[in-house]
Amino acid sequence: MKNAAIRNAALLAGYFVFVTASNVFLKLSADARETWVLAVMFAAGNLVGFLGILAYTGLLRTLPLHVAFPLSRGLVVLGVQLFASLVFFRERFTPREAGGVVLVTAGIILVGVSSAWPREPSP
Repeated sequence: MKNAAIRNAALLAGYFVFVTASNVFLKLSADARETWVLAVMFAAGNLVGFLGILAYTGLLRTLPLHVAFPLSRGLVVLGVQLFASLVFFRERFTPREAGGVVLVTAGIILVGVSSAWPREPSP
């Protein structure tokens, strides 16, 4: 059980990094002024995105879909919103967006905690 939890945490971290990086590369390709930069950034974004899909597939081997999907997608929202847009691209962050980040974080926590509790069998 402990090894599976460590493996899942590593896969979630990998997914977070790969998909956030993929979004950064794809944004750089969209903003490129030269064709070669567009091609390189687009290829890098898709390659790193594929690595993210591999990490997600690994998660699906040990987590149910109803847990893996919200955890992985929620983490990507936080990664793109907090890291890529704020740190990398220096985009503006409004109070409404901060509220959204808080709600997404609460959702991730609720899904993570609920998956740790034993479920009662369905009638």
